[in-house]
Amino acid sequence: MVLKHETGKRRIRKLLITGWPIIVGQVGMVLMGVADTVMVGKLGYVALAAAGLSVSIFFLIGIFGIGLMSATASLVSSARARGHEETLPAFFRDSFLLSMITSFMLFLITVFVVKLLPYFGQEQEVVKLAGPYLLIIAFSMIPFLGYMSGKNLCDGYYLTLSPMMITFAALGLNIFLNWLLIYGKLGFPALGLNGAGWATLISRVFMLVLVLWYIFRSKKLNFKLKDVLDRNFKVNFFKPILKLGVPSGFQYLFEIAAFSGAAILAGVIGAVEQAAHQIAINIASFTFMFAIGISVSGSVYVAENYAHNNLRGARMYGISALWLVAFIEFVFAILFILLHELLPVYYTQNKEVIEIASKLILIAAVFQVVDGIQAVSLGLLRGIHDTRMPSLFTFIAYWVIGLPLSFYLGLNTSLGIYGLWWSLTISLTFICISTAWRFRMKTKTLMV
Repeated sequence: MVLKHETGKRRIRKLLITGWPIIVGQVGMVLMGVADTVMVGKLGYVALAAAGLSVSIFFLIGIFGIGLMSATASLVSSARARGHEETLPAFFRDSFLLSMITSFMLFLITVFVVKLLPYFGQEQEVVKLAGPYLLIIAFSMIPFLGYMSGKNLCDGYYLTLSPMMITFAALGLNIFLNWLLIYGKLGFPALGLNGAGWATLISRVFMLVLVLWYIFRSKKLNFKLKDVLDRNFKVNFFKPILKLGVPSGFQYLFEIAAFSGAAILAGVIGAVEQAAHQIAINIASFTFMFAIGISVSGSVYVAENYAHNNLRGARMYGISALWLVAFIEFVFAILFILLHELLPVYYTQNKEVIEIASKLILIAAVFQVVDGIQAVSLGLLRGIHDTRMPSLFTFIAYWVIGLPLSFYLGLNTSLGIYGLWWSLTISLTFICISTAWRFRMKTKTLMV
């Protein structure tokens, strides 16, 4: 039974109870990237720049699939609220199948993009290292999207603890495999940057195997393999998943396109600037995972209330989630300002890279606040099945405003790399205001 008149304190408590394992799990995901960046950074700034370029392209292509899968958690929550749990094994079948088809298509796109790397205006040494590494991590998208399908199923059931534990087990495995394969320990060959790629691939296969094992072993889910493998597609969920997931995928794509484009433009400015950009983005992405956790938690509670036609409850949960993320990101902004000179030292000893990265972290203190609010707002809108107009907002923010402004300020003014980051901040401020306003107006209209 959904409570119609819960207090703000109770709502925030429920958001945190459901959201903290998601947050910790997302932090674990980021720590994989941090571990890769730190361990690759010991190979030199060229390898670090190559990793930054590859990861940026990987997410630019692969983020559509992640966005597609992100919509499934709220659909699962809605189905459960309506008493349709018996359909969810077939739902998981369809979401998993879509994840496999999508990830394979994205891998093929990446293979084509690798052939175009020499034309991206990057330094030749960076391109030489980036190509093979990008192919390896692109192939890891196949098990990763499969894992995301399973994880979002669990999130829709409010079973967020097990995916968190799986993520941290994979983190430990990834760090160990990095140590073995990057530097060539215990008799393994030293594969350098490619070693980090193979470690990522193996870790993601590990994540997929564990989440599938949990889904079919969990008594709370009670899924039977024969039900999931049912080949009777007369009842299927491809249309609702695609209807909600495709616009969501484009939302993610438009945002990551701006950040990936900024990484490529940073490489045009220079390898040192690109390395500094990678460090600052890596640090900022840590706080963004808190927003992602609150976004998922908020979206499933909003979806649950929306499915029960408790529109006031959906609105109040959304407002509580927005206040919560604003407070958390503000605390992180203060920490960024206080620690901006210290944090880059953990990534590299290159003084020029450290100096640039420390200034970028000061800008990140500003933009990560609006970035967190827009991430939660988009999640709340998915909870009320509103994705088309938010997709337009993200397109305007990043492709009409962000990318052209980044090109101008970054390459045609003395601001350089700092111009890129201020451009991203302006884009994020636009999408923050427009999506938060959209949720407030949309839920107010629905209540009339």
